[in-house]
Amino acid sequence: MVGFGVIIPVLPFIAINMGATPFYVGLLIASYSLMQFIFSPIWGSLSDKYGRKPILLIGLFGFTVTFILFGLANSFWMLFLARMAGGILSSACLPSAMAYVADTTSEEERGGGMGLIGAAMGLGLIFGPALGGLSSIWHVGTPFFVSAGIAGINFFFTLFFLKESRKRHSASKIRYNNFGHLLSLRGYMAFIFFLAFLLSYSISNFEVMFPMFAKQRFNFGSFEVGAAFTLMGIIGVVIQGLIIGRLIKAAGEGLVIKIGILLTALGIGLSVFSFNFISLMFFLGVAVVGQGFMRPSLASLISKNTELEEGSTMGLMQSVESLGRIVGPLAGGYLLQIGLLLPYSSTGALNFIFLALSIVFL
Repeated sequence: MVGFGVIIPVLPFIAINMGATPFYVGLLIASYSLMQFIFSPIWGSLSDKYGRKPILLIGLFGFTVTFILFGLANSFWMLFLARMAGGILSSACLPSAMAYVADTTSEEERGGGMGLIGAAMGLGLIFGPALGGLSSIWHVGTPFFVSAGIAGINFFFTLFFLKESRKRHSASKIRYNNFGHLLSLRGYMAFIFFLAFLLSYSISNFEVMFPMFAKQRFNFGSFEVGAAFTLMGIIGVVIQGLIIGRLIKAAGEGLVIKIGILLTALGIGLSVFSFNFISLMFFLGVAVVGQGFMRPSLASLISKNTELEEGSTMGLMQSVESLGRIVGPLAGGYLLQIGLLLPYSSTGALNFIFLALSIVFL
């Protein structure tokens, strides 16, 4: 996630310098999530058959190569193809890593393990953009090579030091049509996957719209926006790394998810009433706490109740979250054109609706 976060400050500017319009910049960013939506379940299923370590190695190697291609690209179409290839190959990493955690934790420890993954991702997204901004001083393409170097180090560490977690590989056929399984879900499990989509939609809508919302409402510049994201990242790391595991053990995933939805709804919905930086950060901090409650709890609950094997299940969850990262920014951008407050007020209302439904279904 450090390697991913490194490119956040520079990718849009590189694309625009190559002649891309803002629409094509959005398409470039969405293409990565689209490839993850399609390929995450396949990689997860492959990790069930061949083990977690080989698929992790493929993902890390693909991340390394495609980010080198990013750095060497001299036209927008090359950047676009490298981004799509990066989405296809690097989407092997997270489902395999989450399945690895599921393999090596008991059901009681599962929520804490998923929380640690969330905390690690949060740390990556705190330090990554800062490293990207610093490394771009030498050349605007340097962050891509930094990302490739980080992924390359991970590749060799995994190759030589990480033990395989899957004791017995599945002899069953690889599931290329996990989407069919997703569409066939009913009742309890269908609702849990809907919640995973809602969480991803809410986060991506909030994050992508935040700079424009803060600029128009409070005239925030890049420093204030960067400080806000750093603070929210620290809150997320503390929640997922230190608190969520104990909370799930004490209260159970269902109750923690309901609290998380409530906090997310209140934080995002009430942020439209903020009147300065402190009040805005208070409301968004509440939302970040809620999101930190939800994701590890959902991953734990899905892992415990799946009919598929762990890799296929985590791949399917990543696919659903990728769909949220596609729909969220598109919906947020459209609503922002209609009214400044609509992206956050509508997201808050949507979470309140799902809170009411969760009281029935969870």
